[in-house]
Amino acid sequence: MTRRPSVTDRLPAVVGAAVQVFADKGYKATQMADVAAALGMGAGSLYNYVETKEVLFALCLEHLMHQGPPDQVTLPLAAPALDLTLQRLREHAERALQLPMLSAAALGTGPPGGAEAELAAVVTELYELLSRTRQLSDMIERSARDIPALAWIFLHEWRAPLLTRLETYLESRIDAGQLRPVADNRIAARFVVETVGWFARHRFHDPDARGLDESATKATVVDLIVAAFLPREQPR
Repeated sequence: MTRRPSVTDRLPAVVGAAVQVFADKGYKATQMADVAAALGMGAGSLYNYVETKEVLFALCLEHLMHQGPPDQVTLPLAAPALDLTLQRLREHAERALQLPMLSAAALGTGPPGGAEAELAAVVTELYELLSRTRQLSDMIERSARDIPALAWIFLHEWRAPLLTRLETYLESRIDAGQLRPVADNRIAARFVVETVGWFARHRFHDPDARGLDESATKATVVDLIVAAFLPREQPR
């Protein structure tokens, strides 16, 4: 006889559905009924898993940071301190933003092949990071207005340091004559992050773009960004 799935067995499906709803609607606009509808169950059934929406939100963040729901739990889950989850999120962001290729390039120990190969490696690494953290970033960005601490983490502890590091790197290569000068290095760094971010993350919200081949998308984005910064040939 086939064993009927238990409440614990269904926890990963509950978390997966909740992640998608929170990423689409944000914290405040999401109702427990929305998550239940995505699962095809009654809203009351969700309280077999979590005591409150806040618990479900924290559980989703933990899942995305650690790539899986907890192995051993006692259901329904009681409310964790949101501050604790946010502190873990800060630590996760710090680890995720280490970006070894960008760090190596800043130290002058990037891959062989000159500035072109180095910039390609930096942009590829950034693309893979934003792609890998897509759902987590969507949840945070959509809910930032509702939870100010999330806005601070996203804007000041995630995006701002990334932009600063990339700007510093581009400026150093431009000053060395390895990349072509631009009007504003800060805007150049934002151009890179926003372009990569749209194709690695935001295109999945566009019905016409979400079906693009992932490998071809990444390769094309990297190629075009690198080409934009290569020194222009002098006219003969």
